[in-house]
Amino acid sequence: MDQNNLHTLFFIDHILKNEQAQKIQQLAKEQSAQNAHIREVAKEQADIFLSQLPSSNYGEEKVKRLYFDGCFDLMHSGHFNALRQAKELCETLVVGVIKSDAIAKAKGPPIMTDDERLSLAKACKWVDEVVVQETYDPTIEQIDRHQCSHVAHGDDLVQTADGKDAYQPFKDAKRMKIFKRTEGISTTDIVGRMLLMTKEVMWEEKKVFQKQTIVEASNINSLEIDQASIEQTLNNKILNTTRRIMQFSNNIKPKSGDKIVYIDGSFDILHQGHVDVLRKAKEMGDFLYVGVYDNETINQIKGKNYPILNLQERVLNLLAIKYVDEVIMGVPYKVNEQLIKNFKIDLVVEGSCSQKTSEDPYELPIKLGIYKQIKAINQQTTDELIERIVSNRLRFLEKYNSRKKKEINFFENHDYKVEEI
Repeated sequence: MDQNNLHTLFFIDHILKNEQAQKIQQLAKEQSAQNAHIREVAKEQADIFLSQLPSSNYGEEKVKRLYFDGCFDLMHSGHFNALRQAKELCETLVVGVIKSDAIAKAKGPPIMTDDERLSLAKACKWVDEVVVQETYDPTIEQIDRHQCSHVAHGDDLVQTADGKDAYQPFKDAKRMKIFKRTEGISTTDIVGRMLLMTKEVMWEEKKVFQKQTIVEASNINSLEIDQASIEQTLNNKILNTTRRIMQFSNNIKPKSGDKIVYIDGSFDILHQGHVDVLRKAKEMGDFLYVGVYDNETINQIKGKNYPILNLQERVLNLLAIKYVDEVIMGVPYKVNEQLIKNFKIDLVVEGSCSQKTSEDPYELPIKLGIYKQIKAINQQTTDELIERIVSNRLRFLEKYNSRKKKEINFFENHDYKVEEI
């Protein structure tokens, strides 16, 4: 082959290789663009999917400090479940307890005092810090003062006096965390139960009462309560699941060598007296069991007006208190040998304000030398709280009827988009 032909062949080969390289480069660019498009589409779909899930379910980073405010009047499992959910969203939960005068201006005076409500909030195991809130609605300036990045609230709308969303400034600033409101229990509902203090309310919940209901314990002849509110109070029961109990439970047991303390009672409407005696009981040992009487036992001890809260509600309240390690449900009124042996109880304690029948429930622990009475610093009782309601019955009736209608409207029109944490 002559020199010219050889050069021609080399030239053609060079051109072909160049074209091939260019094609390969073009294909690589197209493939890269296609992969980028696929990645972008996948990211968009993932974002849409994740946006439809509750924030806590896909590992969203917790905020450092979260602010959650409330009245916390007649504190119940709904309050505690709100605090539990709020704690899931943060490292440090700061709770603002609204002052009585601010509550009175917004919706009428609370039943419990500032000190009583503060003590209950401080006793909750999910609460890290407690502050007094001067105003009814929180402000950005307030949460900044407490070094909180966000504020939390349930998915029920809170309106200001002029009908605006009280939390709109936080939503606009993207400093709002929302969780699901707990259904089936509220302070309004508990007040309604107190106003309808008859045995039939607790034991015949399906029965719808007439507007005139006799409250024998307080010598009140009649109470005018809205009929729709009565039906809602009787039919709207808290529906607990085993998951809820697990969420509240400490899931711990006594360690070897622990001194095990036992205290029992009704614990109907949690109050400052309960908190004080539970704290003292816990200080007497390493592990505190709290025994809770069932509804029928309480009814036999205290009469047909009790209990106000059912067994499930009372158990959840106790599990939320930081001094309580474990709760034993439906314990016998009289502490017996089986109870002491099964739970390896070293000390049985009793609050000095507890109500007894003619039969001493602590006869065996006294005989065994493992009984001690705790002198109550705070003499508050459930009966005292009820008397506050009935002595101001007209004021609370008006408040109850008004707020119960709002609750009925909320649950009937709620879209349930927010999942519980």
